[in-house]
Amino acid sequence: MAKRRRARKGISLGTVVMLMLTAAVLGGFGMLLPKLTGVTDVRTNAAELAVAIDQSLSQLSQSVITSSPHAASSQSTALPPDQLATYVSAATAAPFAATEQPKQSFSFCAAGSIQINANVQKAMKDDTGYLFSTLFGDLSGDLNADLSIATLENTVISSEKTSDSNVPVDILSPIRSTGVNALCLGYSGVLNGGMSGLAETKGAILQAGITPYGAYASRQERDALTLIDVKGIRVALLSYQNDLTSAGKKKTTDEERAFAIANQQLPVISSEIAAARGAGAQVVVVSLCWGKVGATSPTDTQLELAQGIADAGADIILGTHTGTLLPVRVLTANRGDGKYHPVLCAYSMGNLFTYDREKRTTLASILLKAEVVYDPVSSCVAFDNLSYTPTYSWRGKEDGKTRYRVLINDGITYPDYVDKDQKNVMERCYSLVESVMAETSVPLAQ
Repeated sequence: MAKRRRARKGISLGTVVMLMLTAAVLGGFGMLLPKLTGVTDVRTNAAELAVAIDQSLSQLSQSVITSSPHAASSQSTALPPDQLATYVSAATAAPFAATEQPKQSFSFCAAGSIQINANVQKAMKDDTGYLFSTLFGDLSGDLNADLSIATLENTVISSEKTSDSNVPVDILSPIRSTGVNALCLGYSGVLNGGMSGLAETKGAILQAGITPYGAYASRQERDALTLIDVKGIRVALLSYQNDLTSAGKKKTTDEERAFAIANQQLPVISSEIAAARGAGAQVVVVSLCWGKVGATSPTDTQLELAQGIADAGADIILGTHTGTLLPVRVLTANRGDGKYHPVLCAYSMGNLFTYDREKRTTLASILLKAEVVYDPVSSCVAFDNLSYTPTYSWRGKEDGKTRYRVLINDGITYPDYVDKDQKNVMERCYSLVESVMAETSVPLAQ
């Protein structure tokens, strides 16, 4: 029978550790003993003691690791370097990074133009007064947003007779009730009542709880621009146009027109965007009265100008004047900072309401909605939950009388007062909106 090999006796790793730890403690005590017996200054530096013990323990630890037969295998199971915690001394550690500012956001809704002539005013009136609440009643709440914008293509001058261009002040409260809280006045007839008429129109709009912008009753207003606070985000509302009616030109001087409206030239727009940014604007909205009435697509000139305005710092571009719905695009602005700057551009929002019924293209429009997100760290803006809702300018008979309404048009369901002929028109208008918006990446609201 083979002899059993006698196990080699030795000192275990645990024993080595305990012996070396004991030696380190005794050594440290030996160094302190003279000081405790009075041979030297009895004042002891606690930090030196801590360092001495720390060095002894470090040497002990290193000795154990290098002498252990398992040292190599234990290293092979360590986390990769990018996952290892690294100790940095307090003297060399960088200060804690400041907490990043959270992103801010507000809900946004843009609608088309409102055009109310004398016939509509007559139809929307009875013995009790104007029925403008009925005109916009079906939209109650649909335009609700932290910032909800439409364009008013009428003056509101109580000291003058109502007409195709001038409407009673009664129109404003129903507009506000739909959710609209900002009205652009950038259209060709904005100066039809002269400078005093413009001032009265703006005053009435403000009194209704709505912010007017796009026309300025004084040089001071123009220089100050229009800056509003939307859920803690500073928003600039700018508007530009080149055309005025002959009536507006007759009632104003060259000097007045120079500040009353802002010319639609890229150097002018770029300069005012920069001024708005300098005044603290974090989001810039630019409205443009441009294009040919009845146009079905933007021109090359409009495409070029829109890109230039985006590059200059605009975040949202809203087109008016054509009276027709044009595509909505998300442009990419090049601002020379290497950051991604998306710009929401609606080349024309069409008409939220119009009396013009010659073509279906003037009756069909949309509500454009999004969550505007501002990042204070990068100073960039993004758009979440972008969508659109089709609308329709309805005219028909109610109780034997001609009435007008603005309706949400889903192409399927219709109020009881919409007859068969109007249903057919609404269905075609819905298809028209779908075809225009199919060219974009903006989905239909669910």
